[in-house]
Amino acid sequence: MGQFSELLHGGPVDAVEIARVREVILFEEPALRERLVRFGALLTLASAIATFGLYGDSVAAVIGAMIVAPLMLPIMGLAFAISIGDLRAIRSSLVVGIGGIATAIGVGYLIALLMPSSFDPTNVGQIMVRTTPRLIDLLAALATGLAGAFAIGRRDVSDTLPGVAIAISLVPPLANAGILLGAGRHDLALGSVLLFVTNYVAILLTGSFVFGLMGFPAAALSGATRRARHFAIATVLVMIVLIAVPLGLASRGVIRDNLVESRVTEVTKSWTAGTGYRLMSVTASDEKVSVVVTGTGAVPPQEGLEAQLDGQIYGMRVRVTAIPAQILEFATR
Repeated sequence: MGQFSELLHGGPVDAVEIARVREVILFEEPALRERLVRFGALLTLASAIATFGLYGDSVAAVIGAMIVAPLMLPIMGLAFAISIGDLRAIRSSLVVGIGGIATAIGVGYLIALLMPSSFDPTNVGQIMVRTTPRLIDLLAALATGLAGAFAIGRRDVSDTLPGVAIAISLVPPLANAGILLGAGRHDLALGSVLLFVTNYVAILLTGSFVFGLMGFPAAALSGATRRARHFAIATVLVMIVLIAVPLGLASRGVIRDNLVESRVTEVTKSWTAGTGYRLMSVTASDEKVSVVVTGTGAVPPQEGLEAQLDGQIYGMRVRVTAIPAQILEFATR
């Protein structure tokens, strides 16, 4: 295990290396005030960029917000603190992270209040795509945690951290939640928050795992008493469980919704085959399935779709919107 840890880290982990990582990602004295000011300023600006990018349906602006946003730091700081069982660092990283989350949502909400009341967020693709977690988002977050911890843990690849931050959606879902709260769409805002939480806990879990594999826990506890080591190990185990439980619950819901979307997509394509309509999108969330089809002429009979879906998905309410607007709605059994 020791040789593998050194290979993964690029050498043995010692006190100097632990101090280097702490300086990079933890919010501690002596430069605590400066780090907090820099973090708050960059996060506020990133949240504003993300909010305007979402309003303008601009992918480039949203990506720009990811580059500016420093929210990865307290998340990776928490992952590192968990891996070495440092309670003080865990508390400080949690406080900074929660403050950053509140800031991003607050900026989105305040900007939403300034926008015209006639604005409908459901007509904007960049907003709606961030209202529900997908399996691909979960997998990307898990990989991001691995990449982030690896980039921070190794001195020779630490410059890649900005690229890691771009790879995962952290600030945009929070700004999205603020926009939707300001627009009175609390149901959709909750989906955006769930997307962020799924990403957050996935990064924490895999980040802590990589820091552990690199040998940081063993090095951090090498000079501690047996009681201190046992306490640190217990802290790590409790935090991992606290992270894994919500991730498991969120993952279960994401996987279920993806399976439902896959089945409804297949059935809907069969239902519209040979007609003037074609499938545009399928979204499953909170025991509801939203299907959008577009075309001309008479919509295929509802009974055909209902009969094909019965037995395929259970207890879901299906809403089909045909463009031009014609709505069919029924419950499966």
